[in-house]
Amino acid sequence: MGIINTIKGVANHLPGIRQPERYSLFDMFMEEYSWALTTIPDKTLGDLSTYYQAFKKNVWVRRCCGVTCDEMLTEGFRINNPNKTQVNYERVNYLTDLFNAPAGKYAEETFSSLIKQIVPSWKVTGDAFIEVNHDKVFDNVPNGFKFIPTELMGYNHENDAWCIRNTGYIFEPENIIHIYEPPIELRGSKWGTSLIDTIAMNISLEVLGLNHNKDVFENHGLDPRGVISFDKELKSQQVKENILRLKKQKNKKGIIAMQGGNYQQTNNTNKDMEFLELIRYSRDCIITMFGVPPAKVDIIETANLGTGSGESQDKNFGKVINSNCKVIENAFNKNLGRSGFQEVFEFIREDHENKLNRAEIEDKQLRNGTTFINEVRSGYGLEPVDWGNVPMNYSQYAIATSPDNLDQSVLITPQETEKDLQKSIILERLKGMY
Repeated sequence: MGIINTIKGVANHLPGIRQPERYSLFDMFMEEYSWALTTIPDKTLGDLSTYYQAFKKNVWVRRCCGVTCDEMLTEGFRINNPNKTQVNYERVNYLTDLFNAPAGKYAEETFSSLIKQIVPSWKVTGDAFIEVNHDKVFDNVPNGFKFIPTELMGYNHENDAWCIRNTGYIFEPENIIHIYEPPIELRGSKWGTSLIDTIAMNISLEVLGLNHNKDVFENHGLDPRGVISFDKELKSQQVKENILRLKKQKNKKGIIAMQGGNYQQTNNTNKDMEFLELIRYSRDCIITMFGVPPAKVDIIETANLGTGSGESQDKNFGKVINSNCKVIENAFNKNLGRSGFQEVFEFIREDHENKLNRAEIEDKQLRNGTTFINEVRSGYGLEPVDWGNVPMNYSQYAIATSPDNLDQSVLITPQETEKDLQKSIILERLKGMY
């Protein structure tokens, strides 16, 4: 009883606004020594340029980001209030319009375009920033969202706030949404970590291999793997004239004709044959890092990338999409909560597996008589039916006529059902004959 009374006493004095940093030894330590531990306040423009190049020029990086966006946007979004049964349609409609037109009715930005900026920036650079504008006339409510590229953002350690890089423009906490991949080290912990850092070596190998083959294909002259041997009795002036003539020859697929010389082509090396394997290896590492199944990026040879049916891959990818959606939802909803909104923004995720399990459970409950038809229909928002408030005991082949006369239920045996079916077939044949 002492523990229970203690809990009740604590529950009666709950803080309205939680500020755990007041009692945190870590926060106290960081206030004194953060200058020595976070010496890299901003992401370098060189790193950001590398991230952007990986997104623009690597087909698998861009395809993985595109697939993630497409899956998140497939079902759209909704505004919901999970804590109340009655819906405030005025607030719901306002927030719905806010997300559908994040920059206003007359701007080009839409919800889809905003997500297609947020997700690649988050996955590729490690950070995605959204400025939240507030209406100064109507209770300072949010009235717009604006995506800010990562290269414009900096962190002001003096004011402990995000800012426009190298300027005096500082964002208040309620005016910025930061979606990021959190790091596990302390240095530079305000910034997110990029997936590109993990697969940078794989992308570099692919780029170097492509550049090497590009140089070979663009070479005007002989195949560099070919060898020309001149007769030792041939004069040096004649050798120079032949070399000069071959350099001037632009058709590398033409016929080589020379006097006193033999041309021999060497075989492909093992490194040349491994180029395609290098490309596939780089591709597999990229889609693995982004958590995208091979079939989603139009790769047919899924056997090389892991076992499992298409259904199991869709199930695993669904978990990845749910996690990504949750990260974005939490960031927006935290900002909406600061403005006093109890409504939440959420993506609509179609979960076919849970729907199938639910249907199977409801079917079993109907068959053993533990639930009624109208109870199931109400769960789907359907109107009740007159005959839906009585149990249907399929296991005993009995159907109750009404809730008041359950003792007068008609018992239907399998034999009687078969006889009735035979009679109906005979009657149909007789009608057809006469």
